[in-house]
Amino acid sequence: MNRRAFLGLIGLLSAVPAAVPAAGSPPQSDPQPDGVPQASELSGDWISFADLHTLPSVNSPKGGCQVGANLLSIEALTFPPFSQGGGTAGLSINGTPINAAAYRWCAHEVLRRAVVPGTMLHCDTAVRLCHDCPLVLFSLRMHNAGNLAQTVHLEIALDAYIRNEPGVWSWWVPRPAKAAEFKLNASTGTQTVTIEDARSASAASFAFSGLAPRRINRSEHSAAAHWNLLIPPAQGVHIGMVLAVGETPAQSAALATRRAAAFELHFAEVQAAWQQQFESAFTPGNKLFSGNLPVLHTTDVEMRRVYYMSVASLLALQRRCFSTAQNAYVTGGPQCAASLMYFWDTFTWSTLHALLDPENMKKMLLRWLNLNIHNCYAQDMNSGAGVGPWYSFNDYVVFYQIDTYIRVTGDIAFLHMPVAGGTVLDQLEKMAFWWRRLVKPGCPLADYGLADNLLECVPTYAHVVASLNAANVWMMRQLSAWLHMTGARHQADAAAREAEKLAGHVKDLYIPGTGYWNTIHPGERKVPVRHCIDFFTVIACMNRDLSPLMRHQMAEFVDLHLLTDHWMRALAIDDPAAPVSNRPDHGPMGAYDAWPPFTIDALCRIGHWPMALAFLRRCARTTREGCYGQSHELLTTSDNSPVRKAHRGGQMYNCSCSGAFADVIIRTFFGVEFDHEGRPTPLSPSVARGFSGTLIGIRAGTPNARHWSVHSGASGLKIE
Repeated sequence: MNRRAFLGLIGLLSAVPAAVPAAGSPPQSDPQPDGVPQASELSGDWISFADLHTLPSVNSPKGGCQVGANLLSIEALTFPPFSQGGGTAGLSINGTPINAAAYRWCAHEVLRRAVVPGTMLHCDTAVRLCHDCPLVLFSLRMHNAGNLAQTVHLEIALDAYIRNEPGVWSWWVPRPAKAAEFKLNASTGTQTVTIEDARSASAASFAFSGLAPRRINRSEHSAAAHWNLLIPPAQGVHIGMVLAVGETPAQSAALATRRAAAFELHFAEVQAAWQQQFESAFTPGNKLFSGNLPVLHTTDVEMRRVYYMSVASLLALQRRCFSTAQNAYVTGGPQCAASLMYFWDTFTWSTLHALLDPENMKKMLLRWLNLNIHNCYAQDMNSGAGVGPWYSFNDYVVFYQIDTYIRVTGDIAFLHMPVAGGTVLDQLEKMAFWWRRLVKPGCPLADYGLADNLLECVPTYAHVVASLNAANVWMMRQLSAWLHMTGARHQADAAAREAEKLAGHVKDLYIPGTGYWNTIHPGERKVPVRHCIDFFTVIACMNRDLSPLMRHQMAEFVDLHLLTDHWMRALAIDDPAAPVSNRPDHGPMGAYDAWPPFTIDALCRIGHWPMALAFLRRCARTTREGCYGQSHELLTTSDNSPVRKAHRGGQMYNCSCSGAFADVIIRTFFGVEFDHEGRPTPLSPSVARGFSGTLIGIRAGTPNARHWSVHSGASGLKIE
């Protein structure tokens, strides 16, 4: 047994978290109450500014924003179709801008704090977004912790440049860049500031609660609110401020004034609305989702933390603000991709989607098929248009989501629904055989082109790759099963035979004794690549074709070269391409946040349950910084390196792939899988997972859904 496997076994037996270098306070290890947690439990630790690589974001069903380095400021505010350029609400005290010393992410807000230099003034701020309208709530509290009264001159910059952008949005959210294109509106009252866009139907208004500004200085394009305060010892002051967005100055000013007048009420409503949204996700027959997720009961603190933080991370990206769909789960934000649903990222939480919101998933899949998935890689929910070029994983991930939707819901009639000039089944057949168009002379496998159409930052992962060719095998086998169900036996048998033949060619890419796979470049040149995507995709798609020795070697490679003490590497650090592949999501210094749960799933499927469970528990510690997002990166090359949410390489604070953690807990650790007729077929039910827990309220079948439970214990799984 190697060192990592031994440590994994010890972790499994003891369930005691190992020490981890952390930026904030130590991880909580005391058992939490069973059932759906409160917002106060789903929060990170206080993290110093110096220890953060990206600043936290706050979200609502209407949009999101990122907080700034300043104690009060925000930036990248996006309420589709409205988007902000630059930042706003910068705070200065006694003429000095005040930057935050520490941050804390919470599910419904972001908190910041600082001490004013040269004083005993302690400042705390909170930012929340309303759930029912495009409005930001700012709370500033100042406390004099000294023995002498403090004279304070306070200033807040009011310079919100927000534009209405009704057209097609892509990865880069269109944002205004010139302050000169905005003007201060003078007709909205002495205590309200409204800034109007000269190029669109858009206005942003500020209003105040509690301690009103002594004066507001106004310029051509912005304003600043001022207060002169005398704060006695051991006392404090509170200032509330709102920023409302609308199509006209009158609309935004009325909203700002109304909400500021009842600031404390609306501030509290945000937390209550978030809690209602979160609890609804686990409640059968709720009014916000067409399905529900199961409730996890377990004394395994780390698993519980991962499960509920994963769901909270996903729900941060639920949007009810688009005319194209009543409900959407955007891929990222707040800086970029704030209106997009990528086929790839949405695939990473397919089971979660089918359980939580099957009607939404069905409508989404029909929209995508009508877009033609070979002409784009995502749908822009702002306009409804497809964006981007064809991406190599499109066929596999859309096929997988259709397959998952039908299995979980039992909606076999979906196969025969009309779409894109045929039926859904016709589209599955098209996707399953698309690879044939990509075969080049001299090689029987599909060639997916250059790195930009695969992992982008790993130049050697190109052309003929194991992952997608294994996916082609899986698609043809699944297609064969669906064709058999519809009576097309001849076609089904032909697809199965072709899949069997292709599987043999895929296995030829394996490098015996290594645990990793070759790519084939032009000229039949074999180039080995030590990347996690081949590990978990080949196992997911061709596990039955792999020999026990191959499975053992693949697991050993991942254990020794990819897993670290607190996260994982997407690419082995000793891969020849590692020095030129250093992006946090796909390179040697971190991983896309779906890669750990996908790796965990693969480890379980080849029998390495202790290693998988120990790794899942280690992944709980990353949530002490905040929600899961696009990627986490290692700060040093050591396997014991601390881990942080990434910003380098254009990484987003929020990403829907965060739902993959809850997905793997449901689908793999609790074995919640379904056959082609929607009947439960538990994964390895006689295998003990190494933890005790129960999933209650698993929703299966439609329209007359059944709810059932799965218990994990010493003898494996028990369905109730």
